[in-house]
Amino acid sequence: MTKISVRRAGELDVPALTQIRNDAHAKKVAHGDYAWGKEGDGFSERWVRNNVSQREVYLVEQDGTSVGTFLLDLHDDSHWGPQEPIAVYVHGLCVRNGFNGRGLGSFMLDWCAEIVSTLNRRLVRLDCAAHNQKLCAYYESLGFYRVGLYPEPEPGGYVWSLYEKLAR
Repeated sequence: MTKISVRRAGELDVPALTQIRNDAHAKKVAHGDYAWGKEGDGFSERWVRNNVSQREVYLVEQDGTSVGTFLLDLHDDSHWGPQEPIAVYVHGLCVRNGFNGRGLGSFMLDWCAEIVSTLNRRLVRLDCAAHNQKLCAYYESLGFYRVGLYPEPEPGGYVWSLYEKLAR
């Protein structure tokens, strides 16, 4: 039987997290989504280490293998603007190559929904590049609703689809 677990990531997880993030980055680039940078940019261990030390980064393991990651935030004023404390924001949802299509993304978002209820909040929110139709369709297939768009103000900036889902 497959065992999937989620835990807060630490310093020793940085190499695995870097690989997972770079796997997801390559997949985004293959779909013309440069929200995380252009081809070859990727994520350095230094960037991941800083992220782990400053934010709530989680590691997903399947039978002892690091297979996914995401981070949780209680605020996202940059895309959503000031909000009442009713949501948890999910960022950087990633799955390692070879583990796509196994329901790990759905598992991670369901896990986040459980956390939402423990924090006395009711929504799970996330965003993605609006032109990445495959990713938008994926989130919509999981019951997320597009509730708005956020256009970055700088010239050539991205337009982000803002998604939310009731936690329960």
